[in-house]
Order: sequence, then C-alpha cells, then structure tokens
Amino acid sequence: MLVLLSLGPGPAAAAEEPASSAFAAYTHQKWGRERDAPKQIYSVAQGRDGYLWLATTQGLYRFDGVRFERVRAPDGPSNGPPSAVMVTRAGDVWTNFSESHRFAIYRGGRLRTLPPSPATHRVSIMREGPDGSIWVLTDAEDEPLLRYKGGRWRVYGRAQGIPTGNPFDMVVTKDGIVWLTHAETVLRLDVARDAFFGFAGRDATIARLSIDPDGRIWLSDQLGTHPITGRNGRGAPPRLRVPYATDKPQIRGFTMFDRAGNFWMGTEYRGVQRITRPDPRGARTRSEAGSVVERFTTQNGLTSNITHRLLQDLEGNIWVGTEKGVDRFRSASVVTEAKLDDPHVFGDILLAARDGSVFIAQAKNIYRVPPGARPVRILNAGILPSTMCESPNGEIWITLDNQVVVWRGGRIVGRRADVPTFTTLYDCAFDARGDYWISAARGGLFRLRGDRWERKFGRTGLDFRPRSMLSDAQGRVLVQWSYRTLRYATSSGEMAIPFSIRDPQPVTLYVPPRGVTAATLYVGGPLGVARLVGARWQWLGKDRVPSLVDVNGIVVTRDGDHWFAGSAGVLRIRASEVDAAFLTAGRRPKVTHFDEDSGLRSMPHDHSRHSMVQGGDGRLWIATQGGMSWIDPARLSRNPFAPKLSIRAVRAGQRIFHDPKHVRLKAGQSDVEIDFAVLSLSNPDRTSAKYRMDGQDARWIPSGHRREAFYTNLKPGTYQFRLVAANEDGVTSANEASVTIELVPTFVQSIWFLVVLAVATVLIIWFLLRLRALQVASQMRVRLEQRLIERETIARDLHDTLLQGVQGFVFRVQAVANRLAAGSDERKALEQTLDRADELVSKGRDSVRDLRVNDGRNDLRWTLQEAVDEALLDDAVDVQITEIGTPETIHPLALKEIKAIVGEALFNVGRHAGAKEVELVASYGRRTFRLRVQDDGRGIPDEVLGSGSRDGHFGLVGMRERAGIIGGRLAVRSSKGERTEVVIDVPSAVAYDRLVRGRSWLSRFWFRRDR
Repeated sequence: MLVLLSLGPGPAAAAEEPASSAFAAYTHQKWGRERDAPKQIYSVAQGRDGYLWLATTQGLYRFDGVRFERVRAPDGPSNGPPSAVMVTRAGDVWTNFSESHRFAIYRGGRLRTLPPSPATHRVSIMREGPDGSIWVLTDAEDEPLLRYKGGRWRVYGRAQGIPTGNPFDMVVTKDGIVWLTHAETVLRLDVARDAFFGFAGRDATIARLSIDPDGRIWLSDQLGTHPITGRNGRGAPPRLRVPYATDKPQIRGFTMFDRAGNFWMGTEYRGVQRITRPDPRGARTRSEAGSVVERFTTQNGLTSNITHRLLQDLEGNIWVGTEKGVDRFRSASVVTEAKLDDPHVFGDILLAARDGSVFIAQAKNIYRVPPGARPVRILNAGILPSTMCESPNGEIWITLDNQVVVWRGGRIVGRRADVPTFTTLYDCAFDARGDYWISAARGGLFRLRGDRWERKFGRTGLDFRPRSMLSDAQGRVLVQWSYRTLRYATSSGEMAIPFSIRDPQPVTLYVPPRGVTAATLYVGGPLGVARLVGARWQWLGKDRVPSLVDVNGIVVTRDGDHWFAGSAGVLRIRASEVDAAFLTAGRRPKVTHFDEDSGLRSMPHDHSRHSMVQGGDGRLWIATQGGMSWIDPARLSRNPFAPKLSIRAVRAGQRIFHDPKHVRLKAGQSDVEIDFAVLSLSNPDRTSAKYRMDGQDARWIPSGHRREAFYTNLKPGTYQFRLVAANEDGVTSANEASVTIELVPTFVQSIWFLVVLAVATVLIIWFLLRLRALQVASQMRVRLEQRLIERETIARDLHDTLLQGVQGFVFRVQAVANRLAAGSDERKALEQTLDRADELVSKGRDSVRDLRVNDGRNDLRWTLQEAVDEALLDDAVDVQITEIGTPETIHPLALKEIKAIVGEALFNVGRHAGAKEVELVASYGRRTFRLRVQDDGRGIPDEVLGSGSRDGHFGLVGMRERAGIIGGRLAVRSSKGERTEVVIDVPSAVAYDRLVRGRSWLSRFWFRRDR
C-alpha cells in the first residue's frame, strides 16, 4: 500500500507556489544556423521601411524577417566590417567601417560613403540628437566623442571635459542632453557651455545607461540597476531602497527599456536579463532584488550567451544580437507555466471546479489555480494521480492508484474506501443522487453509494469497456461504453443514446454551459468533433478543418467561441462561424491557430481525456506534452500593425536595381525577376501577400511563401508591379508597394518598325496589284492586237480572193452580156445580175474597210462627233463634247468599241429620253480612261435598271459586252423622271495607243511573257 507524503492543510505547500516567469509570456525565435544568417552581430536598428539593419563581422545586412541581404559599400570590402548602425528620424541608415574609420549612409537604394572623418578608433555607439546632429562614441581614450552636424565634424575630448580613459556608454535625451559613462565617471553635457561635467560626483565602474518611458536615466553598474535622475532626466530620483541585482555590465552588454517600461539587459556571458516594469524606488528587499531579475540563456534556446545590442521594433518585438546570430522575443498568446514542468505520463488531469478554480494533477503534485491567481500546490502525492472529480457539495475527490482522498477548504479532509480493482482507472463522475462513479476500462464500471462499492453492468467485453465519463446538466452519468457507443448509466440500469458520427473512437466528452449554444453534448475524437443538437448529431471534421484531429479538449466560452485542443495545437472558431461550420456541407470556417508561433511550446498531450478546461477568470488551461500552459481569450496577443511592403530589387539579365521606384530596361530584355519583402517581423511566416502586374496579369496572384515574382517574354511597354499583404492577424497593408517597369522596344518591336512594315506591306500589295493590273492589261492588249491582226488578215483575204474573184467574174459576165443582142431579155437579166453583183462588191469593200480599223482616224473627238452625227438626233438636242486632261491616242479597237457604246447610248437618248441636252465627257486619267454620256431626259425605269435590260431589247446588254471586250466596266445610273448617266471606265494600259509598244519595262516584260 502506498503512503501519501502530505495529507495536511499544507500552509508550507502554499509557500511553494511556482514562480511565473515573464519570459513565458514571450515566444522566442532565433536565426543562427541558417546558411545566410550573419554571426557576431554588434548592432541592430530598424529602418522606417521596416527592415532590420545589422552591423556584423561579415558586413552590413538588412533583414526582412525571412531573408538576410548583404549591403555592400561602393568601395568594396577593404573598408572593413561595420561595428554600429543607426537609423535617423528622416529614414537614413548610418553605419561605419572599422578599417577606414569612414561613415556611410544608405539612402535611395545606395550605400554612399561620406568623406573621411576624424575618427581614429572603432565606433561603438551612434545616436541622433533632437536637432538632427549625429553623436558618435568611439573606443579612443583621448578624444572618444564626435558630432556630425551641417556636414561638418567636431571632436570632443579633454578640452570639453572628457577625461582620458575608456568610454563605455552614451545616451541622448529628448531635449538633446548627452550622457556618458567613461572609465569610472558619469558625464553630462552642459549645452550652454558645450562641455561635459561629472554628474553629482557619482562614480560608476563599467556602467551602462538607459532611459525609461518617463525619461529617467537608469544606471547599471557594479551595484545593480537603479535610476539616477527624476522624470525627463531632471532632478533627483526617488530614494533608493535596494538596486535591482542585475549582472555587472560587461564589455559588450547593453541595456534598454521597452515601451511598456520593462528593463532588458544583454550580458557578455549570461544571456539576456529582464525586469518587469521596475520600480524607480528599487526592490523592497535584497531577496526581491535578485528574484525579479529573469534570465534567458542558451538553455532556454538563445543562440549565444554572449549578447551585444538590443532593439524594440515598431511592432513591439525585442531583438537581441548575439555572437552566433539574432534572436527575437514577442508577446505570446499562450503562456507556459515554467514551474509546472513535471507532466503526468498520461497527460495532466484537469478539473474546472464550480467556484472557478482549476485543479491540475501532474506526475506527483496536485495544484489549485484560484481565479486570477498563480498555481498553488495543494498535495504532494508522490505517486501518479488517476482521476479528479468534484462532488455536489464542492469537495474534490482524487484517486491515487485505487485510493480515494477528499480535498476541501485548502486541505485533505479524509479518504474513502479503495476502488475494488487494480486495473487502470480512467475517469469519474457524480450523479444527481451524489453517488460516485468511476470507470476502469478493462476493470468495468463501479459506483460508490455510501461506503459501499458496486460493480455495475457486469464484466467487461468488446462491447463494454468504459472510459471517459461525465455528468450532464440533469445529473445523468454519460459513459463512453465502448469505442462507438455512448450510454447513460443510471441507478436503474443503462440507457443507450443514438451515436451516429463518423469518428470510430470518441476520446473526450464535453457538456457546454447552459444558454451558450444549442448543443447539449460535444464528442471529440481522431477525425473531428460531433455535437448533439436535440436528437440530431452534427459533424465537423478534418476534411474541412485539417488541423481538427485527435481532439481531446473542448471548451465553449460564454461568448460562444469554440476552442479545441488536439495534436495540431489549439484552435478557435468564432461564435459567428460555428453554426454554419457544423451545418453547411463543404463550409471551411475561419480558424485561428495557436501553436508554437503563438507561444505553445509543446502540443496538447495525446493521452489526456480532457486536455483543456476553462477557469472562472476565463483562462483556458491546457495540458501539453511538456507541462501546463494557459490562454486568456480576453488578452490574446494580436498584431495591430499593418505590414510594411518593399520592392527589394528588380533583376533583368545581369542588371540589379535596388529599392527601385521606376526601372527602364534596355531594348531586347523581356525577362524580369521582382524581389519583394513583406515586413511584418512578429510572425513573417504567417503573412500573406499577393501581387499583380498591370498590363500583364488579369488578377491578383497569391505569393504563398515566395517573395519573388517572375515574368518572361514581356512585350515592350510600361508595366506597374503592385503588391499588397496582410499580417498574421489579417491586418492588411495600408498602401500598396509598386514599381514601374518600362521595357524599351528594339527597332523590330517599335512602332516605327510597324509603320515601316505597314508601308512596305502597302507598297508590296500595291506593287503586286499594279503588276496584276499590268498583266491583265497586257493580256487584254495582246488579245486586241490578235483581233486586229485577225481582222486585217480577214480583210486582205476578202480583198485578195473573194472581192477580186467576184470582180473578175463580173467582168467575164459583162463580156458575155455584151455579146447578146441589145434589148434582149437575156441581156437585161444578165445586166440586172451584174448590177446586184456590183452592190455586193461595194458592200464587201465596206466590210473590208470596217475590218481595217487602222485605216481610219484614231482621234477620239472626231470619232465621238461621227457617232453623234450618225445618231441622227433631233436638231433641238444640244450635244457637247468635253475632254479633260491631256488627250491621248486611243487604241483603234478600243475606239471602235467605245464608238459603238456611245452610238447605242445616243440612240437610246434619241428614242426614249426626250432630252434637250447631252454631254459627252472624256477624262484621260493616269490609270483609267473614263467616258461619260449624260442627258437630262426622263431617265430609265427602276425595273429596267434592276434587270439590266428591257424585254426583247439588248442595247444595255450589248453595251456591257462591248465594255468587257476591252477590259472596261460599264455603269448606268438613272433616276426616273430626272436624267441618265452612262459611264465606261477602261484601264489606261488598254485604252491608250501609246502603250502598245510597251514604253515601260513592266509592260514590255508582261507583253513579251504573254506573247
């Protein structure tokens, strides 16, 4: 039988309440083993753009929370590494170079070196005064202090009251007073005299200076840390009780106050020290002077115990530069109880009592946490506790192995009969009658009524292995009967409830507070959470919330928010999201995760049955693998600062543009890489960014974890790259970051090339069309020439054969007729026949003359006049012939067809139009010969114009055919009752006789080709 180590009221135990470490309220991250992380960081500063600037032995770096970027001086590495860095109120980044003792300013994407300075030794500190002057403290013993103002340097040394010795620290107050610790003296600048004087005769050995939020000057020396002035650096400090027992400041350690008034110290060999809002009067006792100083070392995860400078950034994070890297501390939502670090092997047992207290059973000790207080140990058991339950009268029943002890009013008040089993006890509950129930899985289910134990519901089997249990709002005991069965255990028996959820193995049961939610029961398991609303189960699983796995802790707070603990950490779903999440298929609710980034240093214990409970003060207590942590939902750490954005660089080929606003790339470049940064240093891994290239991207593109954007084959033009982002809490950046990128086109890509190409295309098309026109005209002329030759051949044949033969025949017949008697009937018949033959010969000669078109005149005006004369128009009709342009000789065949067309047109005028005026206008164009016949007659009916001819008449048809013969086009335009206009257009290459012999090389070419 095991014996309890303590069963008394435990006043001594109360004195052993674990101390709460303020460092537990921070989450810590370090950069020291990354390949690009610099080492030996001497100084840290933050620019107005959000970058951290680091002065290291490897050079000057800037850090966006994810990547370290080396910033090189234009003179190269010969200047030596920087030892200090500072950012002015104007945003300029100042640094120095240890070998050349020169200073440089980073501005507008360039690090520019200043002219040589009077510095002769290593620079340790740089500060800016309220008037914009730069104060520089070096390691020189004679003239250690420099001031840069108005482009000029001034040196401070013995002549200004600074004794020979080793300088150590410097601060500048808001009103421009410079304070120094030098050797064993504290010095203060008298602005009126521009000289330093010892401060009230105070000696200080290897001392550091810091200024609290109220403007007090604090000194950290061999005695400890304490104020030496009143508010705003004036007057005497409050009477000191005991200085805070910080370590002696070493060579590289520095001190600072954060904006909340907490004191921080970096030491040379003992890591980081911190005092939570120190009292200006100092500690009350020497014991307190040491106990309130917290330490964070390599044992806690610091990159190195050799620390240098500290910085609080714009978001409130604390940065520490060390020998091996850089560390960050930021406020955590999850607070670890550092002293509750002896977890139960199966997970700490948690119990939320009705009075608001939380009871925590660890491996050997049991603690009580009153609302708003720190944990107090109430029992040193010495053995593993098994279960804890609260009875109806407020007593806490605790099982140790199979022993049952009762705690009430701050002490153990007794014990009950041992549970009649030696198998592992799982859970316990009280029913409405006050009976005590306990489950033992393979041992079964037991009930204690009075002083008597009863085994309930027989022996265990596959269908009866009780585990988790609880008492619902009606006092009924609900038991996890088996892997998939829940049952109510009552005094009269057991009653099953429908349990149809997807999870094959419930792990934890939870009854929410009344009136908060419609659900009466929650069940968590490996695949998610189910809740019972009325008689219906609703399910929310890892298919929609991937981190909702192995759930063994459930809490519904008074405001309706749902909290779940599982192997992926702690999750919160807002009350406004919960109902839709459970009821809507496929709905993915917005979930807030609390994990290592939130300060949860260890995941909830996977063997616990109730890994999370809520105390009366609202804090959620979580049993983790490494001990106890808690979250206060009312004081969650939230980052209200929108991330700053930066376009770090634009790369195109071998060229890099740093911090660009407008980039103009040379002709031919079409591939661009844009390197950007989302400057939210609290939790950069959880920031979200999206970008868009106006003129290229149709939508915003999420960047994920990438901080680069790549574009290839960009067309010449002007683009604007835009970037927006949100921090880990969804606060979006107030302004976009953007860079304008101008891609200069090559000549081939320029508008001038397009103009040249268009002109060339037009010329080529014109040239081809011209060639084709010449080819068609040449073909037409060939055909005309062939017709002309054929007509002349026919004329010769008619003249030389037929007409000559007929003429000879006539002569012979005439000779025969002359032999006949005059007046005889035979002679008369022959003479009549000869007369008819003469008429035929005359007509034949007329035909031959018509075939020989070249025998006539080729004058157009004469031909037109001839056509007018032949038309036999009424004398009242006035006919005018007009020529426009330089008259040309018309090709005979073309002239013949033109005359026929004009004759037909004049015939129609005389027969149908009833016109009084007729105008013939010949236009000699360069490319086209046009002849227009216009009258002022009654016009042509629409139906005739539409059909192109009149029934039984072929004049218009013949005119079109004749125009087609010579490659021309005929147009007839008329309005009924007004006038008629006949227009014939003939290509000049066909119409003009001067082109017959091909005066141009093109016509000669095509003519020879066609021949």
